[in-house]
Amino acid sequence: MPRLIFVNKLDRMGADPWACIEAARARLDLNAAAVQVNIGIENGLEGVVDLLTMKAFYFKGDNGEFIEIKDIPEDMVDFCKEKKLELIGTLADNDEQMEEYYLEENIDVPIDEIKKVIRK
Repeated sequence: MPRLIFVNKLDRMGADPWACIEAARARLDLNAAAVQVNIGIENGLEGVVDLLTMKAFYFKGDNGEFIEIKDIPEDMVDFCKEKKLELIGTLADNDEQMEEYYLEENIDVPIDEIKKVIRK
């Protein structure tokens, strides 16, 4: 049964989304992977990178009510590619096509295919 886990409060002291994902894997025995990567953490949280589109979404305004879409920051590109490959590898456990992408280390997977396998 597919599940979604929302990791919120990344603007709080001690926030660690990767520890949450590891805990979901270990404690709940889930095949978990991130679909977004945070840009900054705690008081420096600026937005998120969507790993499906590989675009950065910045929170603007007093309460982050406005979204500005940009390219991924240069210092995060390699990390985001690594996390997208990890996502594809996690999805490969349930889909042969994703397994091929993963073995080829190809992160240029059509968004519709990724969404289909996530739903599956």
